[in-house]
Amino acid sequence: MTAKNPMVSLLLWDVALPLAAYYGLRLTGQSEQVSLLAGAGAAAARITWVAVRDRSFDGFAALLAGVLGVGLVLSLVTGDTKFLLLKESFATATAAIVLLLSCFSRTPMVLVAVRAGSSAAKRAEIDRLGDEVPAFRRAFTRMSAMWGAALLLEAAVRVPLVYTLPADVMNGLSVILLLAVIGGLSLWSVRYAEKIQKKHTATV
Repeated sequence: MTAKNPMVSLLLWDVALPLAAYYGLRLTGQSEQVSLLAGAGAAAARITWVAVRDRSFDGFAALLAGVLGVGLVLSLVTGDTKFLLLKESFATATAAIVLLLSCFSRTPMVLVAVRAGSSAAKRAEIDRLGDEVPAFRRAFTRMSAMWGAALLLEAAVRVPLVYTLPADVMNGLSVILLLAVIGGLSLWSVRYAEKIQKKHTATV
C-alpha cells in the first residue's frame, strides 16, 4: 500500500481532511457552526481543486460536504438537547442513502471518488476495467453498498443511545462512534480496493 494508491488518496483528502478540520476546531473550543463550516469548506476546496486539476467531479468530497452542510443547517435549528444530538444521525443517514442509491447506477459513489482521486493514467485504467470487466464495477458497487449500510446502521444505533444515555456522555460517544465506523470502513476499503485492482489488472 503506497501513497499513490487512489483509495488512500481518497481517504486522506476526502474523508480525513474535512473531519480533521471539524473535530480539530471542536477540540480547540470553537463553536459547532464554525467547525462544521470549516469541514464543509475543506471538502468544497477539494472539489474545486480536483475540478480545476483534472476537469472531473469529486463525488465523495461532495457527499461529505453535503453531510457537513446538513449538520450545519440542523445546528441552526432550535430544539432540545436530544434533537441536537440526533442531528448526527440525520447527516450520516443522508450520506448512507446517497451511497446506497448510487449502487443502482453505473457509477457507484466509491468508484466515482476513487477515479476522481487518481492520476490521468490511473483514471484511464479504471475506465477501461469498468467497461471491459463487469466484476470490477460490481466490486465498487459492493464497496458503496458496504459504506452505505454501515453508515445507515451507525445512524440507527445512535437514536436509542441518545434517549438512554446522559447528554454529556452521548456527546463524546457520538464522535467516537462515527470515527470508529469510518476508520473501520477505511481500513477495509483500502485493502479490498487494492485486492480488486491487482486481480483485474493482472487478468485483463
